[in-house]
Amino acid sequence: MRARHLFVLMLYISIAFVITFYILSLKYPHASAFSYKTCKASYDTKNDLFANLLNAGEDNVASASESIKTAPKGKAARIPVLMYHYVVPEKYNVEKKNNARMSLESFTRGMKYLHDNGYKTATLSELEQYVNGEIQLPEKTVVLTFDDGYQNNVIYAYPVLKKYGFHASIFIVGTKLKSKTQKFLPKEKTTISRQEMKATKDVFEYNSHTYNLHYKNTIQCGDTAAVGLENDRLKNDIELMKTKTKIDTPYFAYPYGEYQDQMIYTLRENGYRMAFTVRPGFVHPGDDLMHLSRMNVNSHTELKHILHLKD
Repeated sequence: MRARHLFVLMLYISIAFVITFYILSLKYPHASAFSYKTCKASYDTKNDLFANLLNAGEDNVASASESIKTAPKGKAARIPVLMYHYVVPEKYNVEKKNNARMSLESFTRGMKYLHDNGYKTATLSELEQYVNGEIQLPEKTVVLTFDDGYQNNVIYAYPVLKKYGFHASIFIVGTKLKSKTQKFLPKEKTTISRQEMKATKDVFEYNSHTYNLHYKNTIQCGDTAAVGLENDRLKNDIELMKTKTKIDTPYFAYPYGEYQDQMIYTLRENGYRMAFTVRPGFVHPGDDLMHLSRMNVNSHTELKHILHLKD
């Protein structure tokens, strides 16, 4: 009898040890290689559950290869979504090796190339309908996007876009949106104001790049990554973006292009229908709306080249 009690006691102690070790592994994932693997396994399992939920909700989707075969003459089989960040005259560019910065001279040449070669710009709503197979777009169609919300987008890029009758989207970080227009300093990272946003809506539409999650930190399992991957932060951030900035659209750009299934599930649950990565490539009918590709454009990019790349 004593042996049985001793066995039960040892079993409880073993279970308690395993549970304690598991909890400590989650809290201190870098304490050992085994702790890190335990944490990652737990996190990946949780994320897989959200992947299954997302897959269960999928309905439509024509394959990209089929869309290329069946696109009527003169209609787009694929759409390039171009990604810009910071546009400034070359003489004011203090970070010439920064691929997120682009000279105004190069930007102007690029827009002139699009105009002179018959390209039209689509809105994000039109792109969404195109991916869903609801509309077709002209063969020479591009989508123009800007990330972060720099003031130089409205000072320098806006007049060029307006000149050619182009449309673009700015994915703005909510905390960077100023209540009053700042003094513009071309060498500084000044950001857009509410007045500037209102004044440029004939060219720009404004969408979410999170309210305040555009930075990296130590998050899951002790890894450094975009903090938007933390679900509790993301939920709160979505609410802040909608209430504080009044930017309540169904379109989103992932900070640093980082995402995972749980994040996508939360975005969808909160009304987001389309989201953009920084993965290079084209957008096709039938693509997953929450994983759309974009092509980064900088001062050294030749639009003539990237617009004709193979899939």
